[in-house]
Amino acid sequence: MKLRRLARVGATMVLVGATTSAAFAVTDEERAGARAAASEGQKAFDEGRFAEAVDFFARAESLVHAVPHLVYLGRSYAKLGKLVKAREAYLKAKREQLADDAPAAIKAARDAAIAELPAVEARLGRLTIIVEGAGTKTPRVALDGAAVPAALLGVPYPADPGAHTLVAEAEGLKSAPVEVTLSEGGSENVVLKLEPSSEAPSIPQEPAGGGTGISTDDLKKPSGLSTMRLGSYISFGVGAVGLGLGTYFLLDGNKKSADADSLADSCEPNCTPTQQKEVLSVDDEASSAKTAATVGFIVGGVGVAAGVTLLVLDLKREEKATGPSVRPWVGLNSAGVFGTF
Repeated sequence: MKLRRLARVGATMVLVGATTSAAFAVTDEERAGARAAASEGQKAFDEGRFAEAVDFFARAESLVHAVPHLVYLGRSYAKLGKLVKAREAYLKAKREQLADDAPAAIKAARDAAIAELPAVEARLGRLTIIVEGAGTKTPRVALDGAAVPAALLGVPYPADPGAHTLVAEAEGLKSAPVEVTLSEGGSENVVLKLEPSSEAPSIPQEPAGGGTGISTDDLKKPSGLSTMRLGSYISFGVGAVGLGLGTYFLLDGNKKSADADSLADSCEPNCTPTQQKEVLSVDDEASSAKTAATVGFIVGGVGVAAGVTLLVLDLKREEKATGPSVRPWVGLNSAGVFGTF
């Protein structure tokens, strides 16, 4: 299972898997967010939480494109029985054009997609949908509420195994819903007969481009946190770590300074060379700790500032989309609310 092991490594090394064009388009915050999302996705997959794995890897892919993201999306969808989306994710990974010097883990991820794709395709079912009674009118068909591209009517249509509901309509016409259960690797013919109807049209327009399977929304618009909101949380985390380390080293430096003073007081004015050396050594340690504390506070301050900036920008974006809003704020010895109207 060498391919799977290498692909697994690649899933948590998102930056390595980024394509050349994407690498120049994303920020450091997005790369860090993609790594974090891929790591959580890997954990969810290993623990059998496949729906969560899909969400995490979709988020990672929305931030930084990487073949391992697609491979784990395919694996997760397959575990959930969503074989159409699994197949499309694998196909995207299979078609990836990699440079000759691409990292081994990324090449292994594409090889894993190529190796695992046939098993998924063998499990896919096929529905041949036939609409009768449309005459010269253009029929629309829905499979489980989702529009079926008109170009695929009468053609074996890839579908997930399991129970499905189909219905068709045209101007002034509608069919009765038809239930069908599709077995893994099986095929079914479904005939939808249109009859006069006064009901308003209910079937959505077919997907843009008439494609099937995993859509752009699945990979580029995952549910949950926006990019800026995710980046703000990561920045807050970095800031908290920096401030924590700064506090630790400051306390440690102050303690060592006090220890140096105590050593000096205990032997002055007749300190031996050995005692003087010990005092200087402890004093140097105190100075190094305080320097580390300063660095920690700087990193922490930058992280918190970046987090606040990204959060404010994201809140402004949401306010423009949602209109009036009121939010609480908390500061040093103060609190209140702010909003837009």
